Amino acid sequence: MSGALCDLPANGRWDFGGFAYGLEPLVLPTVGAPDAAADDPAVVAPVDTYAQTCWRIRTLGERGLLTPEVERCDEPDELFWFRWITGHQVCFVVWRLIAGLLDDLNQGRRSAAEVVGPISRYVDGYSAMLLYTGSCPRDLYSVLIRPSMRLRHRAFSGSWAPDYWPIRDLFRRRHLPATSDIDTGELVDAITLLHLVHDGVAARLVTNGKSLLREAAVRGPRHRLAGMIYDTYFATLRAPVTRHEVVAQLLRRLVAIAQDIAANGLYTVDADDRPPELQKPEVVKCENGLVDIVLGVAEHACGLADGPAEPLQSNLRTTVAEV
Repeated sequence: MSGALCDLPANGRWDFGGFAYGLEPLVLPTVGAPDAAADDPAVVAPVDTYAQTCWRIRTLGERGLLTPEVERCDEPDELFWFRWITGHQVCFVVWRLIAGLLDDLNQGRRSAAEVVGPISRYVDGYSAMLLYTGSCPRDLYSVLIRPSMRLRHRAFSGSWAPDYWPIRDLFRRRHLPATSDIDTGELVDAITLLHLVHDGVAARLVTNGKSLLREAAVRGPRHRLAGMIYDTYFATLRAPVTRHEVVAQLLRRLVAIAQDIAANGLYTVDADDRPPELQKPEVVKCENGLVDIVLGVAEHACGLADGPAEPLQSNLRTTVAEV
């Protein structure tokens, strides 16, 4: 795969989806399949471009509302549909990255000490995307987003997400990476925050407390078909793609999300009355630091974060400041 879906975004403009707040399909390998091999193994991942992209996310977060690169969106349907689809696509990539680290740990390619930090940052990224996708006004969720899922299937459920299956035990606090030599407290804290955010967003948006799955008078489809329905709803395709292509698609989305937040803020109007979960200091901190969390996800995916790098290329170790 090549072309626009993997081109890293240029400075000072919106490059995602062809127009501001447009959408793009996401292409990922089949769940459990390895990343495809590069056509030319000698080609080195574009470290400088990765670093420039991460720097751009950082500066978007620093500038905030002062000098946004795109205009505010005056069409709530368009804005929150962009957030709903694109934020979920980011989750799928993040889940795949977590699954890869857990597989490295289980196969002895990495130690627990090497994976706990990156996994914690990715879990924080998942929490941030829950807040991002769930930032829509409650009435808009009720008339736009929830009906769109029900039209795809009456029992539509987040539990159908294919990339979630390999890591659900981690999020349920089972099989945490653990040895006597390391402290897994940061990962436990990240997972605790994730549950708090998940429950808070659900309480805010689903006013009757019932998911489509619980309301449905029909049974869900078989496991594999459920995953296909879920993928197609979120414009996600399955095909062999390389590690660089996965990371490039992630970066395109993270830049667009940072541009959106800089232009519109997380909540375009005062948020509806928040349930207690979303009023917790740790959740408010996550909201206020959303772009910083996005930056951390980008840096770890690119191999530019402090600590053990992701397995892109052996010479990926550089810093944003050096570019």
